[in-house]
Amino acid sequence: MDQRSPLLDLSGLPAMDTHCHSFPNAPSELTSDLLRDSISVSLRSVTSALNETIMLNRIAIRELANHLGCNTTFDSVVEARNARSVQDYTAYIGDRFGTQTFSGLLFDPGFPAAPMIDGRPFASLVPIPIWEGYRIERFVPASGSFHGLANVHAAQPFNSVLEEFEAALDFEASSPGFTFFKSIIAYRTGLSIRIVEHHEASSAWENHRVYGDTYEKPIRDYLFAITCRKAQQHGVPLQLHTGHTSHVNTWPNVNPILLTPILNSLPDIARTRIVLVHGGYPYCLEAGYLTSVYPNVWCNLSLMIPWASVGIARRIEETLESAPTSKLMYGSDGINIPEMNLLGALVGRRGLARALTTMAQNGLLSIIDTEEVAADILFRTAEAVLEGVWKGGRLGGYPSVYP
Repeated sequence: MDQRSPLLDLSGLPAMDTHCHSFPNAPSELTSDLLRDSISVSLRSVTSALNETIMLNRIAIRELANHLGCNTTFDSVVEARNARSVQDYTAYIGDRFGTQTFSGLLFDPGFPAAPMIDGRPFASLVPIPIWEGYRIERFVPASGSFHGLANVHAAQPFNSVLEEFEAALDFEASSPGFTFFKSIIAYRTGLSIRIVEHHEASSAWENHRVYGDTYEKPIRDYLFAITCRKAQQHGVPLQLHTGHTSHVNTWPNVNPILLTPILNSLPDIARTRIVLVHGGYPYCLEAGYLTSVYPNVWCNLSLMIPWASVGIARRIEETLESAPTSKLMYGSDGINIPEMNLLGALVGRRGLARALTTMAQNGLLSIIDTEEVAADILFRTAEAVLEGVWKGGRLGGYPSVYP
């Protein structure tokens, strides 16, 4: 391959989207605000209209206009999309997923939380197999402060709460279609997780109603350790949010390198398959490094795909500086609207192709190497991590797509 060679063609390889969320299972009007907010990766209120000049917005409008056959403006895309989706929403969803080769979705129904979309109607809408996970923060929510947990579980003794928590994990793990546990502790108290003894967690539970958020961290750290043990017991991976948290937690608190002490010290973690969701973005180098050091740690490139926009290839290259390719997997973090799943697939494949093409042009990889790396990231790693976990039932069985 020389400098004049085209980008590697990855269109024939299936993609397993290992991290995404729900979108409405009935026709709903797309507005310019919703489209801009979905693309702007913000958990705040409506974003500024100036965000329409963000590079990913420009890329998204161009791609969506191409798929919808309309002018490349926000208003034209919104108008064309609404006309198509209202006419036949199921067909519209099918068309969006049909333009790319997907082998399945790993779906988190815990966000958006209001209303939460159950797997059954979502599975009937999406024309590919899906599996769902259990976000433990559905049991230990937050409502602006840790007092949200007190409100949910009232004045229950700590041991009673623990029994209910473990029962919830066991129940979810036995559900048809269940594939993984998940935690967004990064959004709450950060990734500097430490070992907490039962007596400390129990004391924090008794005191948190008086002292508030001061005592939130030891309880969440303790429940995280329980989740690791349950994930190991049920033989399923634990997805762990890392990196980008919008405005919810400051970024130095969510650098995946902060996990080093707990990865070194907690036996149950060493036996748990941990997937670093969001690729640690923007701490991609650190996330990739952890996958090379710890045999039980993998990395999911969602949110980096598509929100790194013009920098996706560069971020993938950073991750690949030390990460085994068999430790990396594709994800879109698609949310709110089906167009985000499509956008993730489009820019994700293109970014990966650009990174691998550059490596081949520089003599670092052969054509066979690039194809192997692409297969690892797009679907083969996911198959390996989830081997023995796939379940049939209401969300359908998993057909392996690689010979």
